[in-house]
Amino acid sequence: MARHPRRTHSVSGPPSAHCVLKDVSCCCNMGKIHQFYMSVMALRRNPQRKCKKEDEQCNSGTISDAKPDRIGHPSLPLNPLSGLSRPTPSRMNQRGLSGQFRFCDLPREVRDHVYSYLVVRRGKKLPIFESRAILRAEKKRAIATRNRERLNQKRLQNGRRPISAREHASDCLVHLNVLQTSRQLHLEGTDHLYQSNWFAISLDSFPATTIEIPSGWHPSRITKMQLELQLKDTQRMNSYVDWGTFFSSFPSLRFVHIIPTFHPRYYDWARTELTTWATAHYIFRAFFRELLASIPVSICLKLGPSLDPEENMQLEGRGHVSRKILEDMYAEVGMRRGVYGGYLPVNRVVECRRVSAE
Repeated sequence: MARHPRRTHSVSGPPSAHCVLKDVSCCCNMGKIHQFYMSVMALRRNPQRKCKKEDEQCNSGTISDAKPDRIGHPSLPLNPLSGLSRPTPSRMNQRGLSGQFRFCDLPREVRDHVYSYLVVRRGKKLPIFESRAILRAEKKRAIATRNRERLNQKRLQNGRRPISAREHASDCLVHLNVLQTSRQLHLEGTDHLYQSNWFAISLDSFPATTIEIPSGWHPSRITKMQLELQLKDTQRMNSYVDWGTFFSSFPSLRFVHIIPTFHPRYYDWARTELTTWATAHYIFRAFFRELLASIPVSICLKLGPSLDPEENMQLEGRGHVSRKILEDMYAEVGMRRGVYGGYLPVNRVVECRRVSAE
């Protein structure tokens, strides 16, 4: 007697693959295998399957318009997956025919959050780009490349194989490759780069305020800057400094953090001439007076190093000017007005808070 599989499906629906192949134990049951493939082909030939764009328009009718079957319920589609939601044509046009994900379809807030992991420097409490450190690294790489080329010329003359550059495993500061993806990502990523990072510049050649910045920096787009002023003795600073021209090179500047330090070579002379603000040399008094008068009112100013070392740039000078001198200097010649027209107190410009000893 032939053994028939137990029916585990409904009368109106087609037999499932589980119930058809449940009792198939050898290749002799070709009839059941043929029945299974016929069921699969019936699903593929089902006219109610939404496999084309024009089929979306055929589903405008409701379930009540369908003809009832012999049980009294509306006829269900033969395809069990036809009841699931499918992407609309507009959504398919946004993602493209290939189904690829488009980054620009995300909201701007989400894209800015992604940019914060790509173009904002990580590892420190305050994202700072050190101009001197980057310039030293570029100079070191240029010297190594020049020496390698000179050595390879000698090796080629002797019939030896040239040497290649050694790849050093170094962590990149930011991932700027995203800026080369498209025009929109270049504009948005560049704006986020200059609005979220601090750019540190150190000046040590007065009265000339020549800016040495790495290639690729745009001073006109910098919004946050830390400026180190390496002071020398009065004999070498007895000249007028054109600060107006310097700050005009940064039209987008909104925050500036000035840290006066002493030049390592002239530390012993400059330190004795600037012990207190009351006894400071008149050249230093004129220097800071012109500096504070040239800073635009729209710029938020901060003087002196922060109490948190992670928020400061890597200082090139030897020691910084004491906060007491900066407090007295600002109280005498540098009172600035805030947004509402009132004068900013000293503790808003210079961090006067003392760290309590534990």
